[in-house]
Amino acid sequence: MTGSASSRAALILGLRDAVPIMLAYFPLSVTYGVLATARGIPVWATDLTSIVIFAGAAQFMLVSLYVAGTSPVSMTVTLLLVNLRHVLYGTTIGPAFTSWREKHKWIAAFGLTDEVFALTGSQALREPPAPAYEFALAFGSYLSWVAGTVVGATVGGAVPPAAASALTFALPALFLSLLLNQARRVPQIVAAVAGAGVAVAAQAAGLPSFGIVAGAVAGASTGLALATITAPGRRPAGHVRMARD
Repeated sequence: MTGSASSRAALILGLRDAVPIMLAYFPLSVTYGVLATARGIPVWATDLTSIVIFAGAAQFMLVSLYVAGTSPVSMTVTLLLVNLRHVLYGTTIGPAFTSWREKHKWIAAFGLTDEVFALTGSQALREPPAPAYEFALAFGSYLSWVAGTVVGATVGGAVPPAAASALTFALPALFLSLLLNQARRVPQIVAAVAGAGVAVAAQAAGLPSFGIVAGAVAGASTGLALATITAPGRRPAGHVRMARD
């Protein structure tokens, strides 16, 4: 297969894999657009946040901070803390992208959302993705998110704030569906419980932004440690000695 044919095949595969994310992103971003404009954020600013930030959890939190009258500096710091988990995503799948050109890495990093990471991370370490595949996956999702935001922001001004608030369940529902669709092995279950426990404890202590990061670190670290210990190729030292006897 020639280089152009290979890139075309990777592009088509990336778009195909992006479809489930796009179908989830569009109504979710419509919800964001409705909620943001119903809470007083201008339509142009609502659209701009999706174009520039492209981070669902951070954008929903942005609305809450805006309504609370948070200062721009505090708002920026909080959003950076919320998105700090993306550093973990990058370090996790980074080894699969070592052969990429540097500019391609930066482009892919912009499109590395939670859902894109969930899909890419499950296969990247087995078979590093081609740039065409990753770009199609990430930016198909991006276009769906931006399009939904534009639609939601356009009609959001006509939606009462109370009705818009009822739509905030959409983001937790998306994360929950991702969790339930993962492989239900012991390391994944333990990671989910550990991460949720730390996040809930931080929320109870009045540190919600810290809880998001700490929960991600605790869950990922616990799950990785348990997966390493229980890996099929790992054998207790005593087992090796007995086999030799």
